Formats: sequence, structure tokens, C-alpha cells
Amino acid sequence: MSLEGRSPNQAASFSGPFSKIWRGDIRSSNPRVQALIDAGPKRGAVALVVLGMALGMLTAYMVIPTEFTGASPRHMSQQAVQQWARMVAVGHSQNIHYDDSNALLVLQQIPNPQAVIGQLANSASVPAAERAALQALSEIPGFSDISGPLAPQDPGLAISALQVILALAVVALGLPVLTIIGRTALTRAEGDAAAPTTERDADDAGQAFVAYREQAGSPPLMDDETARRGPAPAQNGQAVLHALSSYVKGSNYDDSFAIELGGEGGNQFLGECGISGATSVGGELQSVEFWGFDMASQETLTKVFAAPAALADPNLHAAVADRIKDPATDIVAAEPGARLLLDSHAIQIQAEIASVVCNYGGGTPNSGIESLQIELLAWRKQNQGAALPAADYPAPASSPFNEYADLELTPPAQSNAPAPPPPAGGLGAPAKAKAGPAAKRPEDEEEDPFGGTGNFMPYT
Repeated sequence: MSLEGRSPNQAASFSGPFSKIWRGDIRSSNPRVQALIDAGPKRGAVALVVLGMALGMLTAYMVIPTEFTGASPRHMSQQAVQQWARMVAVGHSQNIHYDDSNALLVLQQIPNPQAVIGQLANSASVPAAERAALQALSEIPGFSDISGPLAPQDPGLAISALQVILALAVVALGLPVLTIIGRTALTRAEGDAAAPTTERDADDAGQAFVAYREQAGSPPLMDDETARRGPAPAQNGQAVLHALSSYVKGSNYDDSFAIELGGEGGNQFLGECGISGATSVGGELQSVEFWGFDMASQETLTKVFAAPAALADPNLHAAVADRIKDPATDIVAAEPGARLLLDSHAIQIQAEIASVVCNYGGGTPNSGIESLQIELLAWRKQNQGAALPAADYPAPASSPFNEYADLELTPPAQSNAPAPPPPAGGLGAPAKAKAGPAAKRPEDEEEDPFGGTGNFMPYT
């Protein structure tokens, strides 16, 4: 029966259930059966696995066959076995390598040595000298009594092909079965965990989840959509920077972020902010610096998040004393929700701890920081951003010129004595030098102002 003239639907229905299996169009009214069908792998995945296995077998048997370097002589091909026997015969005839006993020991390693020696001794393709040597082997006392090992049996083309087909069939059928079993078991486990049967089970599940979240380890990641943005100052509008700084034990903590106006602002650079490690204790991070730089006022402000047990550590206070203003307000405990605000001339920068895990870095609980996530927000102050006038810049605390600040300068005293008359001979006459050694000129001391050996005389 021909399919010509039939519609596509008729042709599909004529092809029978096997085409439906291949196309994946099988549907069942039984929900359980349909669930098993849905849990099975796609036919393309199964086909790729079977194809990969077939290509691997083809490569192993045909393209790159396996070679045995330590195999027994009985595994050699018939041609190699004959070559083996001829080499033994030549070595025995010349009495160089093999005597009678050694020749028999070597010959009994090949299958059916008597038949191999007899066939070669009567073969016209073997030189006469080798045929004589082979005949001499057969005359050794005890030659007829040696028995070689059994040669491996070749299963033949039919058996070999059947083995390959069965292996591919096992993979093609076993893969869907194992996939269905695995997906069904996983679905049941997820269903049991998602639907507690009693209120006590629900409470236990919730407590277990909370305990898991509180374990020491990597903090939960946050993105721009789920991160807390904190209270934006009403007068400053929308934040111009929103970033997340993360630390995990063992990493070098030094993050920085540029504060810029994008879009209509023309990528104007307003400043920079960041988080970096401040102090350590017992090989663990103890505190971090939250710093911000205002481009308009050229000032840098710094505050510190410290492990809760390290707030009263005098070594910590001494390490950051030159970068903060008031330790009572500029050093706060690193706890979830803790915030610090840097308020400068043109920008405001806020740092809020999103998550933190502390450890026993200093020998006491919560004295070191295991992992940390800090959310950074920056706002540009309205009607600000221009550079401050020079008069508003505070004088430096210490300067090498401060010692001259109170120095009073007075003009030189005026002399009423008349000026001496010009030398004799007129204005153009040079003055006579006094007797004695001639005065040295500055250029006589050193002709090269750079202290080198160059010749600075004019070139004529």
C-alpha cells in the first residue's frame, strides 16, 4: 500500500504507534501513566547517548584498536606466531640464543607448536636454510611431548555484531528507565518536604530552614531587585550609586566604586566610595573601613564597621584613630541592618550591612568576621556639586610653613648718606681691582650647572 495521495495526518496514523513513540506524541488518560511519560527523557537525549556509545565502540575497535604490550604469545595473530617460530629456529640452529631445552620452553608458549613447525618446514615460501632449522627443531628430544596453550577463540562477525547491538539496546532502554525512577523519587521527596502533614511538621521545617540560613558560610546573594535601598534623603532624590560589596574569608577585601552622574549628567564624576579591611585579629578580619571621597570639596571621610566583640579593643581604636573623627559614633558593630552615613559637601553615602557571619577570630565569640555583605548607596545633594571656593578649604593641621605664619616682615631702612661718585674715567671705565688674589666667579667654580662633565663653551 502506498502513502502517495494521503494527507499528513493520514500518513502519520498509518505509520502506527512506533512513529508516535519517536515523535513523543504518546498521551494517556491515566494520570499516573502520563506522569511516567512526562518524567522520561527526551528522545533526542537518548539518541545522542546511543550515538556517542556507538562512535566510541567504532573508535575502539576500528580506528584506534587496543594494543597489548604485556600480552602472552598465545594472543598473537597466526602470522605473528609463525614469525615467532622461525626466529626460534634460526636462534637454535646457530646455537647463539637457544639450546634444546630453551627452544622447547619458548615453543610451548604458542598454541599447537607441532602443527606450526610442521607447516613452516613444508612451506615453499620459507627459505631452505630456515626449513632445515625448523626441521631440526622437530628432532629435539621431547618436542612431540610439549603442549602449547589454547588460542583465544574468535567469536565471529555475527556474535561480535550481536554483542554490540545488545549493548546499545541496554543503554537505549536503561537510560529512560533510570531517568524515570530518579525523577519520580525526586518529585516525591520534594512533595513530602513542601507539604508537611501537621502543624508541628511545618514548624520543624521552618526552624530547620532558619538554622540553615544562620549557618556559617557564604551569605545569601542579593541583586538590584531584592536589595534593601534604605531611606533616601528626601532632599536628595534618587540615588546615583547602588552597589553591593561582599567579603568571604580568605579573600583580599578592597572594593571601590565610582560615583558618577549618568545620562543627562554627562558622566560627571562626583567622587568615590568603598569598603576595605581595617584590622585583623588571630588571622581573621576584625573590622572594615567605609570611606568616601567628595570630588567637589576634595575631602575623604571614613567610618568603621567592627565585629561586635571588638568594639572596645584599644588596638582597633589606635589603628583607625587618624582616619575617623569620633570613635563613639564612627565605629559601630557589624550587625545586620547596621548603617553608617558619610555626609560631605556635595554627596551623601550610606553603607548598610545586608548580612554578616562572625566567628572566634579573637578567641571570643563574635570577635572576627567570617563573611560580610554591605549595600552602598550614594546621593548627590541638590544644588551642590561645584567646587568650593579656596577660602572654604580648612587649613592643614600641620604644615612646614606654619612656623613662619607669625613672622613679621619690615621694609629695609632707608639710608640718607649720599651715593659715592662714579669711578674716574667715566661710566664706561672698568673699576680697578684691588691687589691680591683675583675673586672667583660663579662660573669658575663649576662650568656645568648639572654637575656633569659636558663642555659648555660656545662653538665657533
